[in-house]
Amino acid sequence: MSVGHLDPQVVAPTFENSEGLSPIWRGHLYTTTPEAISIFDEKITTGHTLLRGGWYELLVPGEAVLGDYLELAIVDKDDVLGYFGAYGLTVGQDVLELKKYVHNEYMCPSVAGVRREFGANGVFQVMAGLYIRTLYTSVGTVPVHLKTVVLTYA
Repeated sequence: MSVGHLDPQVVAPTFENSEGLSPIWRGHLYTTTPEAISIFDEKITTGHTLLRGGWYELLVPGEAVLGDYLELAIVDKDDVLGYFGAYGLTVGQDVLELKKYVHNEYMCPSVAGVRREFGANGVFQVMAGLYIRTLYTSVGTVPVHLKTVVLTYA
């Protein structure tokens, strides 16, 4: 049987296609404060990082309770973009949220060890000096252990 003419290989962009940039997975472990809002900020230190998404995961079953939720966003705390004056914000006191990836993601109390992915339709350019903010609201009486992993390109 003759194969005949083969079409040239077609290469389509994928999740990992980054226009020649290197993908970097950054993981962070956090322990929340019970019955409080815990805020964890990770500063972007490399210029013009491209954020694609990532995941978060509860590490210990039964720590989260019904009503706990997580949010994840890119924020400016230090007026890196120069917008604080226009909005009447104060450095060291206010935060300008630029893009929220996860909104009010309520935790399932019985689930741990399961990745909950977040992402965008493309990449989001994040300048050095901005922060990736994880916010966990706890209504329970024990600390919750969680991790986040963020996919960036640099």
